[in-house]
Amino acid sequence: MGTSAASDEDPYLLTAKGIEEPPRGWKSSLRYLGSGLIISASIVGSGELIATTALGAEARFALLRLVIMSTTVKVAV
Repeated sequence: MGTSAASDEDPYLLTAKGIEEPPRGWKSSLRYLGSGLIISASIVGSGELIATTALGAEARFALLRLVIMSTTVKVAV
């Protein structure tokens, strides 16, 4: 049974050929943001829908700044 050269290569072995320069700036980084960003945004969004409405009903406007700041930080983290 013959094997090709591509199947002999270890996909987990890091070689100089597989190393790329990191993107510089927001515009070049945007092409690396894909489905992972959409999934993480939907997970954060579904939890916020329940938590922020319940917190807002209990605390009214006293914790509004905290809710806005925590929502912004969650997306960045």
